[in-house]
Amino acid sequence: MKSFPRRVFLLRVHRYFVDHLKNRSDSILRLWMDQCEYIVSQRIRRGQQMLSLYTKICAEEEIRELLGRLRRHVQRHAKGIMLSAVAFTFNWNDERITLESVREHFEEINFVEKLKESTLVCRKCFKRRIIDKKIDGIEYCVCTDAHKRCPSDWEPYLERQDLIIWRQMQPCGKFVYKVYGEYTDVSAQDFLHVQTDLEYRREWDSTAIALELIDTDTSPGSNSHVIYWEMLWPKLFANRDYVYNRRTFVDRKRQVIVIANRSTHHPRCPVKPPNQRVSDYWSYMVIKPSKSFKSTGLRFVLTYFDDPGIVIPPAVTSWVARKQMPEFLNRLHAATLKYAQMRHDEEVEALNRVYAHENLPDPGYEYPPDPEVATDDKPTSSSSSGGDRILEEVVDAQEEEEEASDSKNKSWWRFFHPYYYFA
Repeated sequence: MKSFPRRVFLLRVHRYFVDHLKNRSDSILRLWMDQCEYIVSQRIRRGQQMLSLYTKICAEEEIRELLGRLRRHVQRHAKGIMLSAVAFTFNWNDERITLESVREHFEEINFVEKLKESTLVCRKCFKRRIIDKKIDGIEYCVCTDAHKRCPSDWEPYLERQDLIIWRQMQPCGKFVYKVYGEYTDVSAQDFLHVQTDLEYRREWDSTAIALELIDTDTSPGSNSHVIYWEMLWPKLFANRDYVYNRRTFVDRKRQVIVIANRSTHHPRCPVKPPNQRVSDYWSYMVIKPSKSFKSTGLRFVLTYFDDPGIVIPPAVTSWVARKQMPEFLNRLHAATLKYAQMRHDEEVEALNRVYAHENLPDPGYEYPPDPEVATDDKPTSSSSSGGDRILEEVVDAQEEEEEASDSKNKSWWRFFHPYYYFA
């Protein structure tokens, strides 16, 4: 006689217990309620016994003081519970970064050009002033009192080969920093992707201990996200973490991209000891391509402020700013170059697969010419994941206009040309 299969036996046992629980659900719920009532009544009875005991041992004034402390303790915790319940939902209408709040930053590149002339050029000899060290290939001024005259409240702070940093004193005693940089070997589209792709940033940014997407605004065209970021600090300090709202704008008329960040509060991200929460933080990254969003060459301006919540000596603050900011931008530049190379390899591989599958002749180039990006009358916004899609839609629209206007493309001979399919 064959043995009963083990799997069938386990399945029948499981089905028996499930049916048994369904049939006995009412009795199980009744037993659970009786148990809860018993525990609550027992705690109340024990509290009465303790109160009676303290009444016999202590005086009346001491009992009142004890009850007052207990009442204040309960009220303090009840207030936190009520605030958590009120803030359970995140109000995007109040926390969303508006276009009006960032509109002035669309002209940030022009402002920095004027700032360079007013703060970095000597009024006597019209040569560059020395900020902290000389850069090869730049002729500096030798006037003795040139460094004493700075007509702007933005003070030149640091200069390296590809970037210049200014700072501005705030009423709280801390500084707002403005960073200007120029890269000739990366595109604005890749530069935007590297900064907004959280998964890729966790790979190239070693200071990002945690970087998570917490919430996304579902309003059409909002392109707003809430992000949690834990930043590594030296061993003598606690790590700083941020909860901030990020929104990305793409203005095709001005050919500029703005990434706005601002600290916020979110119920899914409570304070996590021993980290120090940075509650006052904001930044604006403005990216201006030299020609188009896909072609190499760009200029950028980063204006940011954060309050780490600790009083740090000015010498330490200066050392951190002079060391961390150039290192971060160098890592960002290297990560953009790496991402551009990976994207290049993937596109070439995709084209090779298409040629091999369709048996089409190789046209002799890896990429079609990069068309100029069309302009629009009013700025539009782009999300971290949809920036590339919007730029591609603009390029596709322009190509359709060119195809409709070109008399040669109206001929059916265009279907025999491989460029028609891969342009």
